[in-house]
Amino acid sequence: MTDWASGYVADIDYVPGFYAEQMPSHLDLACLIQGVYPPRQGNERFTYCELGCGLGETALTLAACHPEAEIHAFDFNPAHIAYATETARRAGLTNVRFAERSFADLAKSPEGELPLFDYVTLHGIWTWIAREHQLEIIEVLSRFVRPGGVVAVTYNAQPGWSRQMPIQRLLYDFAATQDGRSDARVHAALDFTDAVQRAGSMAIDREFMTFLFGKRERGLTYLAHEYLNGAWQPVYHADLAADLARAKLSYVGSATLLENFPAIFLSEEQRRLVATVPAAMRETVKDHFNPRIFRRDVFVRGARAIAPLPKARMLERKRLTLADAEAQLAPKLTLPSGEIEFKSPFYAFMAQILTEGDASLAEIRARPDAPPSPDNEELLTVGVETRNAILIQRQPTAHELDHLRSVNLAFVRNAIEHARPSITLAAFAIQSGLQIPLLSMLAYEALATQTPETVEALAERCVDLLQARGEHLRRDGEIIQDRDDVLAVMRKKAEAILAIDLPVWRRIGAF
Repeated sequence: MTDWASGYVADIDYVPGFYAEQMPSHLDLACLIQGVYPPRQGNERFTYCELGCGLGETALTLAACHPEAEIHAFDFNPAHIAYATETARRAGLTNVRFAERSFADLAKSPEGELPLFDYVTLHGIWTWIAREHQLEIIEVLSRFVRPGGVVAVTYNAQPGWSRQMPIQRLLYDFAATQDGRSDARVHAALDFTDAVQRAGSMAIDREFMTFLFGKRERGLTYLAHEYLNGAWQPVYHADLAADLARAKLSYVGSATLLENFPAIFLSEEQRRLVATVPAAMRETVKDHFNPRIFRRDVFVRGARAIAPLPKARMLERKRLTLADAEAQLAPKLTLPSGEIEFKSPFYAFMAQILTEGDASLAEIRARPDAPPSPDNEELLTVGVETRNAILIQRQPTAHELDHLRSVNLAFVRNAIEHARPSITLAAFAIQSGLQIPLLSMLAYEALATQTPETVEALAERCVDLLQARGEHLRRDGEIIQDRDDVLAVMRKKAEAILAIDLPVWRRIGAF
């Protein structure tokens, strides 16, 4: 901890992360599904603000996909801002501005210093900061959200966290007794908490401890930031909504789109109980039946309802493409309340159509052999949430695609230089991003620098790139020393990338 951090973990950088639910295209869809006008129509220019941007991966991806946008991203950690600013410079992105600012600084900004924003997003930070800083955020939103603008808040939610709160408190208290960096302290605290559980604690959820140990194996940074913040406090939706109402913001729906359809994941009895309470209570009651620990709420300042006919037309014009290499003929989702299988034959029919290329909902329905279908809202929601389909926003020109490849190449090279295990590719057609691991990053760099699209050429080039950076492949934890063995592994990966990944990259406008 540092004195300027106000109890927030600042001695280690936050984990890099891209959050598709913060992208304007996704927030627009959430509004449209809920029958509310989004801030913009089509591909209009817009302004965007991210509060607590971390290392800037979401803002950088957004800037690459939207050269027409004006993007501001703020964080109070100077190391985060230095990294994000340097990444933007290397990628040649001039439409995003990173600045080291506290919420207090932003709340006191002189008139005219910041634009009015069409979109403001906050990932996770609301339930990691002290009450005084939450009030500063409310002031920022009151002053700088444009009428009709969207605010997206993702946060630790009650009652979903109720079973895990004893674990967080024990981690936090024990870590405070330890010296050293936050990652080392949370490591020791997790071992101590596990010992308490094994000794017979009746308050510690063993299943959640297994989840935390899985997180620890992938790195300690997230655990330190999630569990060691001094003001950590999950909140109920009703309390957040009451706070944001002070900035004239009203709740529209969830950015986790399926959560806007209680008929899908609640029983008839549960829906009846939800309907008996005032509107301000309904989300909290739903959360008792679907106890997620993380909510993704969308608010609008001055929500305007869309009439049924124009809404239907707007939805029917939405174009879709396959999100993955292969279609799911029987899409499924797992929620806290259980697994959901979508049995309508139209989903398999739609997936089969999309294997032939992108299409609008209207075009799919117009097929003479189309079976009866669910409504537009459900089709889009299930398609997006199951990753069986994704919205095409607009196809890039050849010039735009060339520029995007150069931006993505800069992202890849920067990530490899900083020993990042993954990176987000900006995808112009879907105006969002796609995360890829290290070997795919090497393949992207090879292909973007004119390596022939053959298995042997791609494998050889990836091995050369790997060795030039002093990196190694491992098998069962041991470095693979023999180049022929390394090439054999890389050939399998190159074959998969050329057959599966590259077609997807092209389809979504990432290559």
